[in-house]
Amino acid sequence: MTIEANLRAKNKKIPDSGARVLEVLKALSKQPLSSAEILSLLEEKSNKVFRKEIVPKYLNTIKLLGIKISKHKNKYYLDKSISCIDFSKTDLSILKFIEKYATALKLRTLDENLDKTLQVIEKNFSKQTEDLYKNTTIRAYYTKKVISAKNDNLQKFEKYCKDGLKIELTYKLDKNLPEQIYKISPIKILYKKGNAVLIAYDCINNVYKEFIIDFITHSQQSPQKNSRDFTNSVTFKLKDRLAKSYILKEGEKILEYGKDYIVVSNRKEDRDMLTRRLARYFDKCEVLYPQDMRQKMIDYINSIEKLYQ
Repeated sequence: MTIEANLRAKNKKIPDSGARVLEVLKALSKQPLSSAEILSLLEEKSNKVFRKEIVPKYLNTIKLLGIKISKHKNKYYLDKSISCIDFSKTDLSILKFIEKYATALKLRTLDENLDKTLQVIEKNFSKQTEDLYKNTTIRAYYTKKVISAKNDNLQKFEKYCKDGLKIELTYKLDKNLPEQIYKISPIKILYKKGNAVLIAYDCINNVYKEFIIDFITHSQQSPQKNSRDFTNSVTFKLKDRLAKSYILKEGEKILEYGKDYIVVSNRKEDRDMLTRRLARYFDKCEVLYPQDMRQKMIDYINSIEKLYQ
């Protein structure tokens, strides 16, 4: 059921346009959006096609409610969250600890991401929390400096990803298994279930692989540059209305335009995340290639079906 139908069922006095304005506000409270993304959202939620002129009208309606919206680099932002954050002195001291701990780790990307996150949090403080933060001495909840040996290892692999050079690594996932040697193109580092994971392209087997960094026993950089044109991208078909409104994500391009479909290539997205995202498109999406990704999607859908048997 679309949000419009859901709202109408609960309160027949709410018009369709009012429901759509609330949907835009709800989406903006989660993340910044461009005009095209807002339009795509409206069409996805209501199963209708809208003219682009409707976006500024809806944004102006939100502003009439006293909610400030700003625009930066073609994206619309809520200047302040609808629900403000109330923190106690202990909450603020924990924030201080997180900030100190991130500094101790000396990971540039973590510092940058955390700084942006803290800025958003502080921007949405309630008046009471703002006064507490300004007028009270807040000390870190826990100040012991923690630097483990593996942090240097993380920095090394972050540098590998940034340099864009191929590397040879030795990997031993289990003490009972022999070591394996891989020649890879490193892409990025993700964190899964408490592990730092290197996402890389296996240049020999032509597949994407995940390597838990703690299990990498040796690595050596080669002078060869990554082509960044990995042949084993994930290709999927989008159909009907979704094909017309779909907004390409980073690392995606359209390979084929059809009358009522498009074929998209995705080269960068983590496969677990991509599987979950594509599953949300239901029968409007079909994974075409590679075969192991088609099987991954089948297994994921089957695992969901088992929950309801």
